Amino acid sequence: MFEAAEDGVGTVTLNRPDKLNAMDQGVFDGLHEATDRAREAIEAGTVRAILVRAEGRAFSSGLDISLFGQQASGDKPADDWIAYLQQAFTGLEDLRVPVVAAIRGVAFGAGCQLALAAHMRLAAPDAELALLEAKWALVPDLGGLTRLPRVVGLGRAADMSMTARRVDAETALAWGLVDRVLPAEDFETTSRAFVAELAAGPTVAIGAVPGLLRRSYRAQREDMLAAERQHQQACLSSADFVEAATAAMQRRPPEFTGR
Repeated sequence: MFEAAEDGVGTVTLNRPDKLNAMDQGVFDGLHEATDRAREAIEAGTVRAILVRAEGRAFSSGLDISLFGQQASGDKPADDWIAYLQQAFTGLEDLRVPVVAAIRGVAFGAGCQLALAAHMRLAAPDAELALLEAKWALVPDLGGLTRLPRVVGLGRAADMSMTARRVDAETALAWGLVDRVLPAEDFETTSRAFVAELAAGPTVAIGAVPGLLRRSYRAQREDMLAAERQHQQACLSSADFVEAATAAMQRRPPEFTGR
């Protein structure tokens, strides 16, 4: 489910609270649709940051086991089927505005991998993250083995992936698996306010940062420096840069428009 608000925040919501937001085919189809709608709103300039959240007491308990039966009985090759599931997360990661996951309760398996696809992660004190695929004799295949070592390092990524270790909020914060732990009593309000603050920022610039950071892992130094030059030229010609410079000269807070 996707909703856009007047303050520039687009919200993607997992909405199977009675199933701890376990991800069935409908959830993945919904994520594809939500990403398409978010992309359209970003192009229109009405959405400038994305909040990924969930209804109920859990972010997501992981894949709904019904998916395995559907794949086995379907006519789509396993590689195509997994690629479709992967793209539901990659599509969110590739949006050119900040994408922030707000994690309450468990984020297991696919839920953890969805959170990893966000550019930043906020956690409630009861948050617990884990990759449980090893318990099913599987590997994390929705980007977990790509993104997790870049976030927590190879050793901790191996630990989580091979032992199905559950990581609580404070440990996740210490590891860099989440970026902030917010108070439980106003977690929804505070996490949304954080995203609204990003949406009010210079999103031409900050929206480019996640893609550049990802590119840095596979690019040669000179290619990366060229990419930084290219994006900086776009920033220098943006209305946000003009507003930042004008506001500094006028000694007032800037009012960014994301253009």
